[in-house]
Amino acid sequence: MADVILAVLGRRETAHSVLDAARCLAGLARAGVIVLAVDTPPPGNPLAAEALMAEVGDVEGVLKRDRRRIASLKFAFDAWANGAREAGITVQWAEVEGSASVVVEERGRRADYIVIAQPAPDDDAPTRHEFQAALFHTERPVLVVPKGKSTPFGRNVAIAWRDDSRTAKALIPALRVLGSAEQVHLLAGVRKGATAPGIPVVLQDHGIAARLHILPIGQDPFGKLLLGTLHELGADMLVMGAYAHTPLREMIFGGVTRYMFEHADVPVLMRH
Repeated sequence: MADVILAVLGRRETAHSVLDAARCLAGLARAGVIVLAVDTPPPGNPLAAEALMAEVGDVEGVLKRDRRRIASLKFAFDAWANGAREAGITVQWAEVEGSASVVVEERGRRADYIVIAQPAPDDDAPTRHEFQAALFHTERPVLVVPKGKSTPFGRNVAIAWRDDSRTAKALIPALRVLGSAEQVHLLAGVRKGATAPGIPVVLQDHGIAARLHILPIGQDPFGKLLLGTLHELGADMLVMGAYAHTPLREMIFGGVTRYMFEHADVPVLMRH
């Protein structure tokens, strides 16, 4: 049975990049793609409905805008699906009404990978909830797609490597992608005086040759050094574990994961 990729479409502005990334990942992982659009109804709770009315002023106007959003996502899917099917990829449209976080969690747990847009400061509440559910509640690898036009990836892959459980959880599902890579780079941050890690045995077991790069951890944000090295190597994709500390701590104090959310310009495969 083929793997399943769940591509979550939220904003119209990011739909094409998410769809193109899902198609590229499907080719690498030999998977089918289910494209999900969540239609979030107005809250049934009177207090929540009153709060929504106070926030947006016109609930009916919000509903009309959401219907137009769903229609534009379906239009983008239809145009994309023809090319994907011609490439031999099985694709399916799923339009579901319900809570964004609940739907993405339930559908995401049934998939092997999730593809979703990089978060943006002006995302609305349902879009934020979709992203949080995908990353924190599905226990699945999540491909975070950057803003702008999507380009093919998977030929030159960088791995932000540390010998811990989160990185290992992200690396295992990436093995299917790494099998097609022409170059694999391990980017390991090491503090002064610390022992540098070795090449993960799991890569050796799967016959994947990787080059180790030691990055000194110092005063500058490590995420900046990591992304700069990735650019120097010409890598088109990054694999990393999500959140070395608690999500709340990283949201407050920053960190590599948050830096990548804000600055990464290549797809990032994460797993919390």
